[in-house]
Amino acid sequence: MTSAGTPDARIGVTVLTGFLGSGKTTLLNRMLRDPRYAQAAVIINEFGSIGVDHHLVRHVSDNVRVVAGGCICCVVRGGLVDTLRDLFLLALRRAIRPFPHVLIETSGLASPAPILFTLRHEPFLAERYVYNGTIAVADAQRVAAQIDDEAEAAQQLALADEVTISKADLASAAELEAARLAVSQVNPTARVHVLDAGGALPDGLLAERPYRVRPPAAGGAGGASWLAGHGFGGQRRGGAMSARTPHNVAVATLALRPSVPRAAFVRGISALQAELGQSLLRMKGLVRFDGDVAPSAVHGVHDQLYPIVPLSGWPEGREDARLVFIARGLAGAALDARIQQHLVPGIFLL
Repeated sequence: MTSAGTPDARIGVTVLTGFLGSGKTTLLNRMLRDPRYAQAAVIINEFGSIGVDHHLVRHVSDNVRVVAGGCICCVVRGGLVDTLRDLFLLALRRAIRPFPHVLIETSGLASPAPILFTLRHEPFLAERYVYNGTIAVADAQRVAAQIDDEAEAAQQLALADEVTISKADLASAAELEAARLAVSQVNPTARVHVLDAGGALPDGLLAERPYRVRPPAAGGAGGASWLAGHGFGGQRRGGAMSARTPHNVAVATLALRPSVPRAAFVRGISALQAELGQSLLRMKGLVRFDGDVAPSAVHGVHDQLYPIVPLSGWPEGREDARLVFIARGLAGAALDARIQQHLVPGIFLL
């Protein structure tokens, strides 16, 4: 493992999610043509799910093929643990070349929480792989209706670190604005990229790698965009204040005291996550613990609290300790009450 300030050399794992027809496969193929991802290993449900069959050059095993251009294409067999272990051992034996990234494109995947749990708690994988985050693909013309009609669509977006709005060239200006608004209402912390048929891959796609323990960006700005999403950039509220979106998703942002006791904070957050369970789609924020000069980045999904990442300084030099919660199926007042039950005002909250 690594410590703060030490680069993380483990293999990054990125999850691609999105509804059928959203453009997920188009984004995956575009990523594989980009030099940053050309040497990636791709884990898919079946070989036919990405359009590379006619380029196959070598069968390594029943479920692993090496594709012209360098991509390693792997079908899940026996679960994710076995698949990732087999890929690593194949590279170790030089049956395939080393790969710097893994892209997981699994149909119907709504939550990255099981993948994160696997990468953290399976010892062999924990030493060799690290979760990079989730990219959700949203159809510019359909995402607003899908969020209203399908609970899974809202969950996929809420759990994403990045949202790529696809097919922008086919959408009107009004449709594109409606798509942006719908995404921001469900997940105000996600970075949003717009992709059209002829456009380049967005430069910032998962550039921060938010779940790695790694040196922050120059000047300590590494956490700035985590909280500067739509509706929360520069916004600060005292206590716990929730807003119910039109999509049965409540979003709460709360200001924290300048410093808080670490052990008690972790106990409170863990108890809140355990109580909310699957209703808590995600939690993220910046917290300074007693005795620390700089803040730490805190992330969680459902009942899983990710490793807390110490930063070198406050984003943009502005001390602003706060958390954002996204929950499904709760009224705003109910979410506020549960937050304040576990994160007591006056001890944790302003």
